[in-house]
Amino acid sequence: MKKKLLLILIPILIFLYFPIISSVKEIEVSGNHYVSKEEIIATSELKNSYLTLINKNDVLKRLMTIKLIKKIKFKQLSLTKIKILVEEKDIIMIGHIGKKIGLIDSDNKLILDVSEYIDYNFPIFTSDLEANINNGVLILNLLTSKNVLKIEEISEISYDEIIGVTIFTSDGTKIYVGNNDFTEKIINLKIILKDGEKKRKKESYIDISNTKKGVVNYNL
Repeated sequence: MKKKLLLILIPILIFLYFPIISSVKEIEVSGNHYVSKEEIIATSELKNSYLTLINKNDVLKRLMTIKLIKKIKFKQLSLTKIKILVEEKDIIMIGHIGKKIGLIDSDNKLILDVSEYIDYNFPIFTSDLEANINNGVLILNLLTSKNVLKIEEISEISYDEIIGVTIFTSDGTKIYVGNNDFTEKIINLKIILKDGEKKRKKESYIDISNTKKGVVNYNL
């Protein structure tokens, strides 16, 4: 009788606890901001998969088809639970490049067909060529790192092959930067804006294309 009972219990215990035939019943996702947990789980195809049959490289390839994902890591929490750790791309601007519209990340890459993920109003970068994205990202980083303008104060950064960079602020100021010497020019811009604050005047147009002399028009 005891032998028969053991013969019945052993397969049941193996099925419940032995990892060879354990399947994924629960998936935890962390680090995602733009991409939903549901999409990540569905794309991974891990749910109800047997642990020993999971090919992590295949799962990784499937998840990396989600364009806003930068890196993925996996952590097994138990015999039936897996955690997916997500690192998403750092979106910093909306890109209008020629006839293409997409998102620009901090690696200066234009990502197309992902607008459904984003509901935040990023600054716009406008240019004819993707190669010019570097200039847009550089200007954005200088404006924010030098505490000249906040992200929400920047409406658009435009780059033209001939005239160079132009910045448009959210409150209507046009700032002509031109080409080259961007760091020095952005520092000059900070001085001009501080001076306007002291005078309690609002700039309508600023020309800092000449590093030696700035031109400022104020609202009447």
